[in-house]
Amino acid sequence: MVLLIVVLGLVPSLVFLIFYNAPAITSNTRVGFQGSSSFEQSAAVATAFLIKPIYTVLAFFIFMVLWKRVELELKALKWSMIFFFAGENFCAANFLFTANHDVYLLEYFHSLGMVLSFGFACFALIEGIDRYGIHLTESDKKCSFSAFCRHCIKYEPVACGVQSFLIFVGIAGALVALMPLSAELHDVSYNTKIWGTLYNYNHPIIYQLFEFRYFPLMASGLFLAAALILWFGRHDRLHLSKMIFAAAVGPFGFSLFRLVVFYGYRTNLVWMDFWEEMTEFIYILGVISLLWFFRRSVFKRESESDVADVVF
Repeated sequence: MVLLIVVLGLVPSLVFLIFYNAPAITSNTRVGFQGSSSFEQSAAVATAFLIKPIYTVLAFFIFMVLWKRVELELKALKWSMIFFFAGENFCAANFLFTANHDVYLLEYFHSLGMVLSFGFACFALIEGIDRYGIHLTESDKKCSFSAFCRHCIKYEPVACGVQSFLIFVGIAGALVALMPLSAELHDVSYNTKIWGTLYNYNHPIIYQLFEFRYFPLMASGLFLAAALILWFGRHDRLHLSKMIFAAAVGPFGFSLFRLVVFYGYRTNLVWMDFWEEMTEFIYILGVISLLWFFRRSVFKRESESDVADVVF
């Protein structure tokens, strides 16, 4: 995983050299001044100094709660939260301590934190659903789909219907992940005032190369790899396929998310930042909700005491 972080941190420079002169790039730079309403200025301040600190601290709190958990899904969620915490701190550093929040390395690490967080969270969700609900990979438990499939690979030499469908999902994901590649790139930059302070909003091309070129290719390759591993390995490679599929969800989700908020609000980046921060806040609240609502199962111990009652 450390090697993955290093590789992903170095690749954008190469991607920049390859794609910088691509014809899809459209110049739409606005270096002039664009006024922001009082409501927009208040929204910008609230997201930067209220919402972001709250969900960043909550992510670290979740990490600490899960620190000693040994269950695979909880360990994955623990790493999801620490990557999220690290990524958001890189984002905050770029916002607070740089002139125009344009230190590329900090933004790369912010993006990497989000990608890795989404990937680990997806794997935690898949493992949790499998362990507590479906029992697809547990050989000693009956799969919840067995009544629907009529024949089960656990008891008969037949193909698994769920695995066959997951192969289709992987191939479909590999195609859908390429969607951002056809989007034009727009260099957006303008000045505004936030509560009397001059501030520059920008989203340069080099960020978009990372978000709309590199991540889609990465996600597509991982989705395809997950499908092929499951196709040729079947039940013996299901766990590996799940890990690679979850790894694909990270860049896939982040790329599509940035595509939506950037193209929806590129003429007013105040709202791009606002809805990105709000969505991340909802993401952390969703994690907390899942852990709380299902705490008696998720934090189940052999002793009569419930660790969730102690923690929460």
